[in-house]
Amino acid sequence: MLRYLRLVLGIGVLAAIYWQIGGFGPMTGESTDSREPAPTTEATADTVAAGGPDDGPSFGYPPLDHENDLERVRRSVPMSEIEEWDELVIGRNESFYVALRRAGLDHDTIMRVVDAAEPHADLSRVRRGDRFLLAHDDDDDSLRAIRFDVRDENYVVIDLSTEEPRTELSRYPVERKVRAARGSIRTNLFDALKAQDADPTLADQLAEILGWDIDFFRDLRVGDRFLILYAEYVHDDEIVRDPQILAVRFVNRGRELRAYRYENEYGLPAYYQADGTSLERQFLRAPLKFTRVSSRFSHRRLHPVLKRYRPHYGVDYAAPLGTPVHATADGVVIERTRDRASGNFVGLRHGNGYESYYLHLSRFAKGVSKSGKVTQGQVIGYVGNTGWSTGPHLDYRIRRNGKWIDPNKLSLPPADPIDEAGLPAYREHVAALDAQLEIVPVDAANVVLRTGLAPALGAAVTD
Repeated sequence: MLRYLRLVLGIGVLAAIYWQIGGFGPMTGESTDSREPAPTTEATADTVAAGGPDDGPSFGYPPLDHENDLERVRRSVPMSEIEEWDELVIGRNESFYVALRRAGLDHDTIMRVVDAAEPHADLSRVRRGDRFLLAHDDDDDSLRAIRFDVRDENYVVIDLSTEEPRTELSRYPVERKVRAARGSIRTNLFDALKAQDADPTLADQLAEILGWDIDFFRDLRVGDRFLILYAEYVHDDEIVRDPQILAVRFVNRGRELRAYRYENEYGLPAYYQADGTSLERQFLRAPLKFTRVSSRFSHRRLHPVLKRYRPHYGVDYAAPLGTPVHATADGVVIERTRDRASGNFVGLRHGNGYESYYLHLSRFAKGVSKSGKVTQGQVIGYVGNTGWSTGPHLDYRIRRNGKWIDPNKLSLPPADPIDEAGLPAYREHVAALDAQLEIVPVDAANVVLRTGLAPALGAAVTD
C-alpha cells in the first residue's frame, strides 16, 4: 500500500511540473500544445497547386485558391499603416499558446487568433524557431494584429481590432529567374551540378526526364556534358519553389539527347524531343530518386540471409531508411501487407498484364489501401529493413502475365506525341528555348539569362 501511495504521489509531482512548463496547453484543459510532428512526404509545386500533400514550413493548411493577379501581388501588405511590429519566436518545447502567454496575451485573445487562423494554418503544429509579428494598440497595449508566414511565399495577417477578427492571406512577390547551367561529369551528376553552383535537385529531374534513354546509375561516363535551361523561384534571396527544367541538352558517350518542357493536351507539363516525340513512358525508370543499385535481377544469386543460391527477381536499391518510394506507373493496389520474407510490401496491377512490387518497406504511405488507385509518382511507402533483409533497401520487382522480368530491361513505347495540329506552336516553342541555349557562353557555369515576377502556383508560364 505504501509503495502504491508513493507511486501516485510521484506521478502527481511530474504532472505538476509538466503543467508549469505549458505541457497541457491552455489552462481550460483544451490541448493545443504540440511537439515535433511526424515527418511527411515532400511535395512539388505542382502537387501543392493541385491540392496534394504539402509540409509547408510549419503549419497544416488547405490548398490556396490562387489568382494570377500581379497587381494584387505588387500592392502594399495589409495593415500597412502599422509601423511597429514586435517579433515573437517560438522557443524550445513551446506551444503557440505558451509562447503567446509568455508575450503577455490572455487566454481569450489567443483563442481568437487560433480560430481566425484555422482556415490557413494549424497553430498547434508550430515548431521551434517559427516567427510571428505582433502589433499592439498604442492606447491599451492590447493585441491589434498578428502576422506570420504559412509558406515561403505566402503570409497571413489577422486584424483583431474589430469584434470579429479579419483574416487576409497574401502572397509575397516571387522573382522568377531563368538560368542556364553548363558542366561536365567528373564523378557524378550531383557533384557536377554543385560544381556549377546549380541546384542539385535538378539531378532528380534529369533522371526522370531522360531516364528511359540514359541509365543514370550505370551509363554516365567521365566527360559527359550537359547544358540545362531552368527556372528558379526566389523571395528575399531564398529559393521558395522547386526549380523547373525548361530545356536540356545532354551528351552521353558521344550521343546528344535533347528535351523540352511543354504543356500536353491536358494542360499538364511534359517533356518531348525536338520532333514532338514524348520522352515519357508507361513506367518510371526507378521507384526511388537517384540512389545506388546494390543487387540486380538474377536467376541465381547467393541470398545474403539464407546463404544459399536462389533466384532474385528484382532490383535492390540501397537508400537511407525512410526514403520515399514512388509508384512507377498508374495502377490498382492488389497487395498491402507483410510477410516473413518480404516484410512490408505493396503490389500494384497496371495495364497490359503488368504488375509491380515494392518490398522491405519500413511503413506504408497514408491513403494506400488494397483495391485503391494510385498514380504514377505517388508515394506508396518508405524504404525499410523489414523481412529477410541485411540493411535498408528497396527490392523492386515487375511481372508481366505472371512472369518476372528484369526492370532494367523493360522496354515500353513512348506516350502520345504532339499531335499534327499542335506541332507548329510546339516548334516555335522549341526554337525560342534553343535560342536561349545558344547564347550561353561556353565557359559559363550557372548564369541568369532573364528575370521577372513569377505567376502564382499552378498558373501557366510561356518561355
